[in-house]
Formats: sequence, C-alpha cells, structure tokens
Amino acid sequence: MNLINSRILIVSIVVFVIFALFLAFVDASASTSNTGVDQKISGYSFSQPDSSDPAPTGVVYLDLNGKNGFSVILEDEIADLLEEKGFEVETVSMQPVIYDSTALAVVVNKPDIFYNPFYSTATMDVEFVYSRTGNMEYLDMLIDDYDKPVVFSSMDGYQLLRHGQLTFNDTTKGLVTYPYYRRHLAENIAAGVVEKAFSDDL
Repeated sequence: MNLINSRILIVSIVVFVIFALFLAFVDASASTSNTGVDQKISGYSFSQPDSSDPAPTGVVYLDLNGKNGFSVILEDEIADLLEEKGFEVETVSMQPVIYDSTALAVVVNKPDIFYNPFYSTATMDVEFVYSRTGNMEYLDMLIDDYDKPVVFSSMDGYQLLRHGQLTFNDTTKGLVTYPYYRRHLAENIAAGVVEKAFSDDL
C-alpha cells in the first residue's frame, strides 16, 4: 500500500509540475473575454501642411515607457500594427525634442493585473502622445498635466498633435495561460492606441 501511495504521490507531483509549466510558458487558452475601454482624447492642430514641404519619411519613432516584460510585449504589438500600415518603426527613448518624422510615446500607468488560470482581470491606464510632424517638445508638459492646453507658435508651421488617456478593463474566463493573457492585454491596448493616435479625425 505504501508503494502504491508513493507512486500516486510522484505521479501527482509530476502532473502538477507539468501543468504549472504549461501555465507559465505556453501561449494558449480556451476562454472568453470581455474588454471595455474608457477614453479621453485631445487633439491640437495649427496651420495646414505646405505642399512644398518634403513628404513624410514613413518612419514612426516609438517609445514605450518602462522596460518590464509587459512593456516589451506591448511595444512589439504596436510596432507590428504600425508596420502593417506601411510604416518603418524605430524605437527610441523619447525626449521633448523635434524628430524628423512622426513620433509616438506610450506610457502604461498603474497596471493592475490579477492572473488566475480560470479567471483573470486587469485594469490598465495608458497614456499616449502622438505628433504627426515629430514635434514632441510638449511631451513632458502633456504627461504631467493632461488638461493643460497646447499653444503652438506661429513659427512652428504645420502641427498635428494628439494626446490620449485610455483605461482598459478586461475580464477573461476559462483556461488561460499567463503568456496568453499578457499577449491578449497587449493586443487590445496596442489596437486602441494605434486606432486613436492615427485616426483621420482630429
């Protein structure tokens, strides 16, 4: 009897370890998700593009604040979506300067992720600053104070700037691995940021 019990214990431990490794490293799920987005978008523009100005280079300078594991996944998802739109993406550490092409800075504030293999929830506050012309001189001001208005100088020429705050609320039920859940969140956030930043509407 002791031998049988020992074998059952060993098998149970092996099964538990395999299941734990599956949850930690395999990107898979059999689940349903409900994701909602609250948004606040401000747009600023000045003048009109000059037909004599050189055409945009097709490059987007992208900065994802923070280099934790989730930020790396989100950066990849945003870059993939931008490349699908035909842009070349260059990742940078964004500074409040003028870049020679379109620029997008993204900040993930206060991530609140609760992971459980069968029921996971998350609330993610995301902020972005987008400049069609690469003028990120207002970057620090906008991140520090959302409601502070941007006033362009007549010397700036054509400008198009967007500043957005998005709050993502997600509930996922069913068998979900941790890599899948992080990717699921990153895909939804990336889609929301790119859609709002690169919208045709001001």
